[in-house]
Formats: sequence, C-alpha cells, structure tokens
Amino acid sequence: MKNRYKYLSMALLAGMAFTSCEDYLDSESKSSYTEKVVFSNPSLAEDAVINIYSFFGQTNSHRSRYMPYYGMNTDVEYYNDLANPASDEKTSLCSYSAFVSNGWMGSGSSYNAYTCFFNGIEAANCCITGIRENGKPESNETMAYLLGESLTLRAQYYYDLLRCWGDVPARFEPVTEATVYLAKSDRDIIYKQIIADLKEAAGYLPWPGKTSRTSTTERVNKAYALGLRARLILMASGYSLRPTSLDDPAGSEVRKSTDSYLTGTALLQEAYTDLQNVISNSGCSLNATYESIWDELCQDVITSNRESIFEVPFAAGRGRFFYHFGVYHHTTSDHLSKTKYGGQNCPAPTLFYEYDKADTRRDLNSVPYKWNNGAYTMENLGNGAGNPSFNFGKYDYERMNRTVTSNDDGVNLPVLRFADVLLMASEIANELNELTDAKGYLEQVRNRAFAPVDRAVNVTAYLNAITNKEQMLQAIQKERMLEFPGEMLRKQDLIRWNLLGKNVKETVANMKALRDRTGDYADVPTDVYTRTKNGKLEVYGLDRGEFDKPSGEGWTKLDYDFITTVIKDNLLDNYYSNEPDSRQYWPLFQTDLDSSNGYLINNYGYK
Repeated sequence: MKNRYKYLSMALLAGMAFTSCEDYLDSESKSSYTEKVVFSNPSLAEDAVINIYSFFGQTNSHRSRYMPYYGMNTDVEYYNDLANPASDEKTSLCSYSAFVSNGWMGSGSSYNAYTCFFNGIEAANCCITGIRENGKPESNETMAYLLGESLTLRAQYYYDLLRCWGDVPARFEPVTEATVYLAKSDRDIIYKQIIADLKEAAGYLPWPGKTSRTSTTERVNKAYALGLRARLILMASGYSLRPTSLDDPAGSEVRKSTDSYLTGTALLQEAYTDLQNVISNSGCSLNATYESIWDELCQDVITSNRESIFEVPFAAGRGRFFYHFGVYHHTTSDHLSKTKYGGQNCPAPTLFYEYDKADTRRDLNSVPYKWNNGAYTMENLGNGAGNPSFNFGKYDYERMNRTVTSNDDGVNLPVLRFADVLLMASEIANELNELTDAKGYLEQVRNRAFAPVDRAVNVTAYLNAITNKEQMLQAIQKERMLEFPGEMLRKQDLIRWNLLGKNVKETVANMKALRDRTGDYADVPTDVYTRTKNGKLEVYGLDRGEFDKPSGEGWTKLDYDFITTVIKDNLLDNYYSNEPDSRQYWPLFQTDLDSSNGYLINNYGYK
C-alpha cells in the first residue's frame, strides 16, 4: 500500500511555514503559525517538509509536462509523435529545437516547470532555515532527519533545473525583498553547494528501513542522498554546454568545468567512498530478476531494502507516467478503463538490436506489441501512438493490480536504483584505475541480466575480454544503455561523456540503415510472424537471422513490414533539428523572462 501524503496547500503554508519567507511583502501574517512555532514543533515542521514533495506532483513538474519531454530523442528513447518541430510545441522540446515562446511549457504560472522547481526550492529553503534556527537539529533526532530531508529535496530540484537549463539562479536562502529577482549563477556554484549539502544531509538521514520514515521508497534516506551526491559529482566533473559568459546570449562551448575542485580526483574519490558505503551498509540489493523491479513498481510496492532506493511518490489520482511511457492500450482492460493511452514515449527502434538475444532486459525494455481487445498484438492500430512501434514493456498497465480510471495512473517515478549505484561505482573505480573492482561492480548487474546458462559467454568471457580503461568505460556506457531505458538518465549520461551529438546523429543513421536493411542491419528479416500460445504473444522474425518460417502451428505473418512502418520519414527527419550539442538545454521560456524584471536572459543562441 502506498503512502498517500496529504500535501498542505500553498494557502496554508503562506500563513505557516512561509511566514518569515514573505517578510519582503512588509506585511505581518495574521496566522498564529509563526516560523518559530512551526519549526520548534516536530509535527508542524514535518507537515512543512512534506509539502516540499508536493511540487513533484504539479502538472508541469514530474507529474506531466516536464517528465515526458525531458531526455527524449537520445540513442535509447524518443518522443513518438514527432511533428514539425518548428511549430509543434511538444516535438520541439524533444527535437533539440525548443523555442522561447513555447506555450506548452511557458504560458502562465500553471504551465511552467522552471517556476515550479523554484517553488519547491523556496519551500525547502524556508524549512532549512526554520529548522536550523528553531528546531535544534543537533540534539533532536526528528528535526535532524527533517533537515536532511529538506537539503536532499532541494538538491533534487536543483538537479532537475541543471539538467534542463544549465545555469540558473542560486537560491539557498528564503526570498527577501533584496533577492526577489536574481540573475543566473555559474552552475559550478550550485554544484558545490548541493554536493556539500548532500554530504551534510547524509549525516542526518538513516539508512533505508532503519526508521518508520525510511521504511518506504517514498521518503528520503541516507542511500538516496549519497547516490544523488555521486550522480551530481559525475555530472559536475563531466562535459556540458556552457556559455562563454553568462552575459553573452550567443557564445557557448562544450567543455568541462575549470574548477579544479569539481574535476579533481579527491571529489571523485569521495563519491566512490559514498557509493561503497551504500553498497556495504544500506541494506539494499539488486532484485533477483529484472522483471520483478517493474512488477513491484506497477503494483505499488514501496517497502525499503529492495533495489528501488527512492521514487517520486504519486497518489492514485496523480502522476501520468504510464499515460506517456506505458505500453499503448488501444482498448480498455481490467487495469485501464480508458482507451488510447500510453505509447507516447518509446524505445528507439535500434535499441532492440543493441541487446544480446539472451539478455532478459530486452523483452522488458523494448517490446514490439501493444494492447487491443484483451490481448497483446502487433497489428497496426492507427495513427500516433497506435502506429507500430516498440514500447517499454516494463511500464505496462497489465502489470498493475488496480484499475486506472483517468490520465493519472499514480505509478511512482523511479529516481534511484541499486543498479545505478553499482554502475556509478564501476565507472568511478575505472576512472581511478581500479579495473578489477570496476569489473566486479559491472559483473553484478550483468549477472542479473543473463540466465546462469548464458553467463559463461555473456558475463565471464565478456569481462575477461576487457583489458584497459577505455574498453571498460565503453562497456559501462553500453551497460547503462541496456539497464535504464525510459528512466530519463541517458541524455545526461551522454552529455557528461561528450557523446550526445555523436550518438544522436549515429542513431538516426542507424535507424535509416535498419529500415533499409543495410550495413550492420542487413541480417534483420522483413517478414514477422506472431502467435499466441498459453496466453502469451510469441514473435518470430524480429531477431537477426530469422529468415526461415517458424516451426510449429498457429503462426500468422504480419501483413506489413514492421520495421519499415516504425521508422517513418518523419521519425528520421524530426529526430533532431539542430546540432544536439548546441541545444543540450531548453531555453528559459517567455513567462520566466517576463517575470524576471530583466535579470534573466537566454544563452546558447536562443532568441
């Protein structure tokens, strides 16, 4: 059973937790809930901290507008309704062609992810200041946890801002009259602050399952704080598009930070130590099977000490994860009372062919079927998401044990898994020239992906063939591709490795080759057969080399070429409209510029 947080309304908080945060209005709050009262009372303070989570559930936050469009059109996933990116607001967000006047993301306060994230930061700032000044966290265990929780959630909102916009204002104190308007800060200032914050937070937070508050994946714990810290350190030390100057609207370059603290070995070693601490002491571990992760997610299992470390919590009537990423449902089912839901965000068609056939993750991360009239099918079901395409099979209404009755499915958004901890540890160990340890962490993830009979070739021999640092990095980069499709991690991974532009362009070239069955895809068949056996859809003719007719009874040949229908001209033409590395970030949208009193400008050549 999921926790159903009753988020406090902003109106209540304006008179409670935000009393001192609104001093700049020069009016005294009529509420008896002053900051001192709230943050000296553990129960009231917890109510205020819980409200920080509420901004995840806003329409333009992780609920709907931000989540489906950030991170699309990589070498792993894409937005499956690619129209003309010059005019289509949604497509432009995914095709490296976002425009400032985008009304889908920048028209009014209720359609604004940037402002929503900063509202979450302001709520966190008020809690952090209030607890430090009134809560005695040094001697009160509850207040210490709430301080650590607030610091970690603030870091998460900044992580999302940095991924979407690059440099943004640094706000680490409640808003005052003097700070209502702020210009952008160099992102390295923010990196250093939140990396330090997470180190502090980890000292306050218990491990998963050690207290009632950390007994679920829906509230912050020590493992999440340390894992997020490592993720941010890798991000800060890697490549990214940076303005020549924050005052320069046009000039930019892809480079690493010039701050030796962020790019130095010492900080990387700290991240490695943090990850080793999580691996050894958190009580978390890999699930026995890859499929069980997604069964648990879909069935609202939120207990701690599993593979899932932290998830954005959604109640049943909030969160549109499956509406966008789920297996497309043309008709209703026992688990969905709506029609034509899912399939808006999909695996890139080439992803299926990146997997070894024996890899158990393939048939969960990249499935060719959809749902229609009580069964899975590969028939062409119409336009848009109904067109043939691969879907994320791990995100499927049919894995649920309840019925979704609206756009909002209430499935939690996975943020950090133990597999990510292991692969980050592998990457950092490799960077620190500890090849044997790097292999050991990767081996754990890869072992889970293959049945015991397949491990001699796909795990042992695979790892033995890796003999140097560069080969190991390439293996880690590939493993992250195979492990995390549809989890919105790939774009930032590619950016920090300086591979975004290269891999996106190669993916389009590979899709064309796959459609034409040339080059590396010459051994992909054109005839696909399906049958349903023991209630399960079986497919023959998608795997390389399956040119003969399948043996056995009940097979039906598709009346169209699946791959050619998936890879249409608009997919190839609209996958990216500009050099991806020149558009790693969205622009600040017009609403945000208009409300900044001239303090904010766009960089990266946006007009």
